[in-house]
Amino acid sequence: MIVNGVHLDHAWTGLGTQFGSALRGWSRQVLALVVEEANRRNAGVLLVAGDLFDRSFALPATVDYASQILGTFSGDVVIVPGRTDWIDGTSLYSTQEWAANTSICSSSDYQSCSAASTLWVSAWTSPGGSAPRVPVATGPRVLVRAGMADDGGVLAVPELVHDPREPGGFALLIDSATPNAPALQVDLAGQPGSLVDVDVTDLLDTDALADAVEAVLTPGSPLLLRLLGTLAPGVLLPGFGGPEHSLPPGVVLDLDSLHFATASLDPADRTARGEFLHAMAYANTSELQRHQTTALGLAALAASARGN
Repeated sequence: MIVNGVHLDHAWTGLGTQFGSALRGWSRQVLALVVEEANRRNAGVLLVAGDLFDRSFALPATVDYASQILGTFSGDVVIVPGRTDWIDGTSLYSTQEWAANTSICSSSDYQSCSAASTLWVSAWTSPGGSAPRVPVATGPRVLVRAGMADDGGVLAVPELVHDPREPGGFALLIDSATPNAPALQVDLAGQPGSLVDVDVTDLLDTDALADAVEAVLTPGSPLLLRLLGTLAPGVLLPGFGGPEHSLPPGVVLDLDSLHFATASLDPADRTARGEFLHAMAYANTSELQRHQTTALGLAALAASARGN
């Protein structure tokens, strides 16, 4: 059985406090599930193909926890350090006392795995290490390296604990005696949090957007809310329009795929609205800031015109 990207103690920056905390808790649970499933399937080797933890944030107690859990596997455990847990003389791989059944790959060159000779593995020995040369050898083999695409015959292993925008969440099971046979997907479902897409193109005012967001919220569960399409002029995003339009804790807003429409502007318009839009058109700010500042200004002008 091969797993990648458990990410113990990973920071999960960009996903917020609640989402990150939930993923860190899940990473500890899923490591135990991996060992349980590998034992249930009578796997002879458990290969951790990179990113077991994040060496920038991992606590020694967490690495000790990983050692204890992996030590309960009935067969051999081989850990191949990856991008976030790359190995050198000062890493936790070098200073931690691992269980008797566990070995650490410390070579950046592809080497045959002692526990399964048809597995050839390569470790990251620096944070930006280049891809090693694919060895020339006869006979069947499976090449494994963390963070490598399915190029040059290297087996691509999905991240077990992953950003909800990325695929993953499962292990691979291969028969090392038949390396040309396809890998089997072993689902380990249960990762907390979800990703929801909302197309804002047809939402023409702030209240319509607020209603669409409210409809997809799931109480108590971390949520990554991805807004797609083109945001109409004058529409305020959650968090920009005051407390009544704020997002609840645990909801993270993803605006990377969002486009922003501009308000129509008549060059001859010298009203307060026209002058404001003229000024905002030349504002030296990001597109997001300009759109939301414009929306706030238009809302204030409309309220003033109503006498509010």
